[in-house]
Amino acid sequence: MALISLESTKESAKKVKNLLLLIDPYPENNPYRINPKEMQAIWFPKLSLPVIASRTPLTWDVRIVDESRTIVRKDLIDEVIKERGAENLFVGISTQMTCYTPRAYEIADQFRARGIKVCMGGTHATYMSEETKQHADVVVKFEADDIWHNIIADFERGSLQPFYEMGAYPTMENYVHPRIDLLPNGSYMTNQCLQTTRGCHFDCEFCSVSPFNGKSSRRRSIDDIIAEIQRIKEWRRNQLVEQMIEGPVWHRIGTGLRILTGIEDGTIFAFVDDLHNSNRDYCKKLWTALKEMNIKWGAQCTLFLGNEPDMVKLAAESGCVAMFVGLESINQDVLTEMNKGFNQDKRYEDQIKCFHDHGIMVNPGIIFGSDADDESVFENTVEFLIKCRVELAYINISTPLPGTALFERLKTEGRIFDWNWANYDGKHVVYHPKRMTPEVLQEGFFWANRQFFSIPSILTRMSSTRRRLVSRWVMNWRFRQLIQRTCPQGRLAPLAKTLKKLCVELPSIDTGHLIPNALNAVKSSVKEATIQIDRFLKMKVKKHEGLTTLLIDLEGTLDRVNVAEVKKRILKAARKAKMDIVINFEHLKYAAPEAISALLDWKPLHRLAPAVRVKVMNLKNSFRETVDHLSLAGLEITREDLS
Repeated sequence: MALISLESTKESAKKVKNLLLLIDPYPENNPYRINPKEMQAIWFPKLSLPVIASRTPLTWDVRIVDESRTIVRKDLIDEVIKERGAENLFVGISTQMTCYTPRAYEIADQFRARGIKVCMGGTHATYMSEETKQHADVVVKFEADDIWHNIIADFERGSLQPFYEMGAYPTMENYVHPRIDLLPNGSYMTNQCLQTTRGCHFDCEFCSVSPFNGKSSRRRSIDDIIAEIQRIKEWRRNQLVEQMIEGPVWHRIGTGLRILTGIEDGTIFAFVDDLHNSNRDYCKKLWTALKEMNIKWGAQCTLFLGNEPDMVKLAAESGCVAMFVGLESINQDVLTEMNKGFNQDKRYEDQIKCFHDHGIMVNPGIIFGSDADDESVFENTVEFLIKCRVELAYINISTPLPGTALFERLKTEGRIFDWNWANYDGKHVVYHPKRMTPEVLQEGFFWANRQFFSIPSILTRMSSTRRRLVSRWVMNWRFRQLIQRTCPQGRLAPLAKTLKKLCVELPSIDTGHLIPNALNAVKSSVKEATIQIDRFLKMKVKKHEGLTTLLIDLEGTLDRVNVAEVKKRILKAARKAKMDIVINFEHLKYAAPEAISALLDWKPLHRLAPAVRVKVMNLKNSFRETVDHLSLAGLEITREDLS
């Protein structure tokens, strides 16, 4: 009997399967950590680890540990080593989020200290591979789909290499459905995530998507997407049935309430593509096919999809209820700087309205702190978002993530002062902005989040429609709780109000004796120059990079009526800001000679703010004939000012 028992034990030992333990790090002490209730309302999981799980041979066991739900502690490590043995355990850790990489390193070091082989991959590991290698046995660069089987085979042979890198981007033709069944159940807004495309043909300076996933779009077969959706629907409905008939009473009641309110009914899907609408014809075919699936879905798309009402209508008919859009900024200069000129700030309101008209929630991403931003950006942006009744907004601080052009530029310019990766979360200032101090940017970020998720703001933004009222309220309320817990009150710099009051549009009433801008006349036909008279004057202001000068751009028509208001606002700004003023005439289309003369008379300023000087740019080039005939006697105008 002893021999039989011994043989049985040996046979049992032989059957121990290798275990792949995949870990998504999330620091427990992160000040912005989302609690379970908030996560169920506003968050969905990343697919990188479920994709790796799907590529792992069936001869292996696979587990996913998401630290948003389960923290990797010593007892968990001890338990899994005891269960499988160090030789049968392989650990994979994601570094897709740079801000969670220090936590990833902590976990990796703990496993390696126990003799466990650790593999790390993701965006940060790709671009900081030598750093990552100090904490891992294996570093995977870029997408791992086509090379994961090689890594597994090398582990089994005991011949792991220090670095693995794809030879080319994997196609989506033989896409293996991610193992979302391995994700913790009931932890997210929805587990039902899938990918239809990878890559992005845009090249935004702040973004790592196109460098990491490629600058072209790879698309899956629509038939395969539909098959995956059908499979997930059946799987999720079985789960809901089990939840309704098993477990504690309160859990069953909670599930029922979530189904009744539409928060959870087994039909809510998230397409986690970085650019879902990368191809119009593909989207048209996909969305048409989705009509038959009876699902609700959300995705990430460009805001200019709102220029095509027929496509937005089709998306809504196919079940689209929400779109995350990379709005980023309401300042065209910032968008140009980001290499995102395809966003047109003048069209934002109409584009957002188009989505809303078809019942689709708009959740924009906002970035503060670009080189063209100054103190006025916070209040102007929040007012715009509330005015447009956007449902949610993801407000962040510009962050130079490794792998992005922004990182390389700010690093070269020597402007990065914080190298603690934990602070690269879009919530901390880690570099020196150009037109404000780091402290002003940080405080403005706090203020904007508090204001956007204030009760008056939520009520105003929710008043636009009754569609999905409960779910929209729950998401806003959970976001508000998160912001209240994590963001201090914040305050705007005193200069912010001054800058805001300078940005104004004034009516132009007196159109007699107007002189056209000579520079504009060269650019357009004589007919256009003499007929198209703007009935407004727009003032735009930005602080100079040196932080000591305000540059005011005049656009439209300057006449005898609005010049008084212009001077009044400039006088107040000069007195409060105590900064020199530069007025740019280049973009002013028309001006009355007497208005120019009045604008150049700054005697009142010398009495109110003797240390402040007003200078002008492009006056003579723009209005040469007028300036030549103006009486400048007594005015402090230099040749430099006139040029």
